[in-house]
Amino acid sequence: MAEITIEWDRSRLVVAQGRVSETGADLSLLKVIERPEDSGDTLSVVQALQELFPGKSDRRKLQAAVVFPRQLVTVHRIQLPQVPDAEIPELLRLQATMKLTVPVDSVCMDFTPLPIQAGSPTRDVLLVTVPGDQLAIVRRTLNDSGMELVEARVSAYCIAQALEHAGLLRNETDSEGVDIVAVMRRDFLELTFLRGRTVLFSHSGSSWASADVIERTLRSELSRARMSAAETLGDQKIRRLMLIGSPEITSQVTDQFASRFDGAVIERIDPAASLISGAIPKENAAADAVAVMGAMISGSESKIQIVDFISPRKAPPKRDMRRIRILGGMLAGVLLFGGITMYRSNRVAALTKSLAAVESENSEIREALEAGARDLEFAGRIGNWVDRDIEWLDEFARLRGLMPGTGRLFVDNFSMATVPQNGVGIVRFEAWAKSESDINELTRKLRDAGYGVKPFDTDLRPSAVSQEYQIRVQLEVVLPDPKQKEETAS
Repeated sequence: MAEITIEWDRSRLVVAQGRVSETGADLSLLKVIERPEDSGDTLSVVQALQELFPGKSDRRKLQAAVVFPRQLVTVHRIQLPQVPDAEIPELLRLQATMKLTVPVDSVCMDFTPLPIQAGSPTRDVLLVTVPGDQLAIVRRTLNDSGMELVEARVSAYCIAQALEHAGLLRNETDSEGVDIVAVMRRDFLELTFLRGRTVLFSHSGSSWASADVIERTLRSELSRARMSAAETLGDQKIRRLMLIGSPEITSQVTDQFASRFDGAVIERIDPAASLISGAIPKENAAADAVAVMGAMISGSESKIQIVDFISPRKAPPKRDMRRIRILGGMLAGVLLFGGITMYRSNRVAALTKSLAAVESENSEIREALEAGARDLEFAGRIGNWVDRDIEWLDEFARLRGLMPGTGRLFVDNFSMATVPQNGVGIVRFEAWAKSESDINELTRKLRDAGYGVKPFDTDLRPSAVSQEYQIRVQLEVVLPDPKQKEETAS
């Protein structure tokens, strides 16, 4: 567990220190450090942190956890085939190259798998990214302050952990309903969509200018968040609306507010009473400490899936079987040589004793071979079917090499299938391009590489991602027949 927790916002830092108790977080320090908005010059931040935590030592650095609010990260809901968990990281990185509008190497990423729906041929994950230069600034600033960055978390998941620790989350997993948590801070609103203990969506919006417009501001941001979430989640009924903030702020939202949002139950939560133990400095609002409090729980047992850019989920390392195969081959060779020698000695001895016995044995062997001819035929057919298996990751790697950059064309969705009769693989793309020439150029490259592209029609319709992408097309690409590949190579 980190010794210091910092929420790293665009214009300020919320620095907290304390411990987790049964009733919440017992904070011994809560300090807000202002800084120039989105500035790469962090000298003032370094000086402020050194004043808070003097006694810098090169041998012993304080361990710090950083929490990024929603406005500093991007969240994408990505659909994948029903693959094992171990294959998700590699397949997700391949999908990220087509989904992200920036190079994959320029961001740090992690993901959380969403619950698998029974009978569904696909599974969903939430891909969360933060700019790599942003994380580098944080790491450098903490290092100059005598601290070591050990965790880089995201506020939506930390808020869910804080509510779970306080016993405020429910166990329901109804696929049609969601709970929305609204953290009402003085500088911005953060909305988190939850189903049970699973984070489904997150939204950050502007705060209010005065107390009399709090309800109107919340209604506007909640409507925007619901529309954004509907693009990936579909229409969801709001079962519960949890307002986290001081009573002076949450009381400005009337009970009639719920009538606009499916008649949801409104719960007002004072973080100073329900989530945090001990006194809060008067100059700070308790709502500012909710995310850092949730990050402190990372060392305790929790059922909330977390995002950590320092220790992201990765595919399990592949074992090096080369030495084992070499030793196994040598041992098999020794055993085979010894077995052959013993067999030949026994056979020579047997042949010298009785030639008739050998002829009788040969006759039995011929009968057995004739009886097993049909089994050999079936085995050959099964072998041919196995040879047609498609390594999807390899195929997608080859396809990615033929794709133009996302500055000209990007893939919004794709699916894949195998035709059982002949084992031919098919990949269907839904793509957006700036011009038809980009699509024609991609089609030509695919056909030159041996792929079959079925006839298609383009659709003039602007993309929701960017108005620059005016052409929509659905491509059905047939993978090359493995046998034809072998004949061409020979």
